[in-house]
Amino acid sequence: MRSTVLFFVFSGWSFSLFSQTYFNESGKRITQADYEDKILNGPYFGIPSGEAGDMKLVHRMPVGITDAKLIYEKLGLQQEFLEGKPLIVIYYPGKDEYNSTGSNDPAYLKNKQKSLLKYAEKHDAVPPFYFYKNPHGLEKYRGIQEWAADPDGLFEKLFFQFHYPCGSFVVISPNGNYRGILGEYPISQVDVALKKL
Repeated sequence: MRSTVLFFVFSGWSFSLFSQTYFNESGKRITQADYEDKILNGPYFGIPSGEAGDMKLVHRMPVGITDAKLIYEKLGLQQEFLEGKPLIVIYYPGKDEYNSTGSNDPAYLKNKQKSLLKYAEKHDAVPPFYFYKNPHGLEKYRGIQEWAADPDGLFEKLFFQFHYPCGSFVVISPNGNYRGILGEYPISQVDVALKKL
C-alpha cells in the first residue's frame, strides 16, 4: 500500500515537473492542440513564457502604439519627427538556420536594399535603419549595406524581445502607430505596412 501511494505521489510530481502549459496571445490558457493549430495555421510563433514549461503565442504581425518621440530622439531624428516622416527599422537578431541558408547573391541583396529605399521615398519616410543584436552572419552584406548595433537594445526591448527567425521589421509613424512582422517576411510587406500606418 505504502509503495502504491509513493508511486502516485512521485508520478504526480514528475508529471507536473515535465508538463507544459499553453497560453494564447492574451495570456488565456489554451490546450496544446489549439496552441499547435494556431502556429501551423495562423500568423503565430510560440515563445517561452513565465515559468519553465509555459509557452505563449505571439502574433507575427504586431500593431500598436509606442512612444515615437523617444525613438526619434534616440536616433537623432527630431526634425524628421516634426516633419511627420515614418521610420523603417530592419532588425537582425543574429545568425540562425533560416537567415544563414538564404541567398548570398550580392545582386539579390542590393535589389532588396533598393526596394526598401524606393518604399521609403514613396511614403516620404526616413531611409531604412538596419540594426542587429548580434552581427554574426552579416558578412554577406559587406560592401552592400551597413548595419549598426541596436542602440541600447531599444528595438529589442520594444518590439523584438525574442529571436524571431531570419529577421524582422517595424515601421513607426511620428504619432506612435507601428506595424511590423516578426520573423521572415517578403520585402513588399514593408510597403504594405507603411500604407497602413
